[in-house]
Amino acid sequence: MTTLIFTAKLLAQNCEYAEYYPLVERAYKNYSDKKYEDAKKNLRLAFTKTDHPLGADLHLAFSVALKAKDTRWAEQIAIRLAKGGIPLRYFRYYKKSSWYEQFNADFQTYSDYYNANYNPKLRDDLLDLISRDKEFNSNYHDWRTRKIELSLDELINGASKIISDFKQMTDKYGFPNERLTGYNYVRRKNSVEYYNTDVLIIHIYQRGVIIFEDEIHDIVCEGGLHPNYEETLKKIRGFGNSRGVEQEMKVRYKMYRPAE
Repeated sequence: MTTLIFTAKLLAQNCEYAEYYPLVERAYKNYSDKKYEDAKKNLRLAFTKTDHPLGADLHLAFSVALKAKDTRWAEQIAIRLAKGGIPLRYFRYYKKSSWYEQFNADFQTYSDYYNANYNPKLRDDLLDLISRDKEFNSNYHDWRTRKIELSLDELINGASKIISDFKQMTDKYGFPNERLTGYNYVRRKNSVEYYNTDVLIIHIYQRGVIIFEDEIHDIVCEGGLHPNYEETLKKIRGFGNSRGVEQEMKVRYKMYRPAE
């Protein structure tokens, strides 16, 4: 796997998540193959490599613990998720578990921990920005295929607003990794998932602005991006010369609306 290719490089540079990612990948494969004890072994080892496992991986670990009937580990993971901002409704299907009554009684303590140690506003702002980026990208593709019409100014202003808001966010807080935001609970799925920050950055690169170019490695090592993106982002560019949103959107407008 691509992650494994970069492990030696990351280890040589004392990268905190270097050993974590390959172990987690193995655990996902174990889980898919219904080898729950192997998944449990790899996840438990992965979680010793960092003091802040990622939320989606804790979500997997919670499922593994339940499959393996390891109630003690399930309780420990539930507490960790709750401290990372996951709401009580996520655990509603486990009310009959032996650990749930005490967990429920202590839940306010976990919520207080989240509010004291993470930044709920940053999480909300990040999710809002990712949502707006997704909407803009969808509108752009509808424009490209002539399902809708957008002016050049609308394309420039829409893309610029997303990039400007992300820059303001990172200038104020730093790169929004889970150490700052806590975990991403997706209510409609009742799951904990990775933030789509990677997609947001790819779109920003494609729109002509290269951000964090010299900091991607550090961001990876702090758990902000998967190691694959360290190499992937080097290859991602827009249609123009990466000189900014206006130049990029003018190139695109000329490509898809040549007579206008």
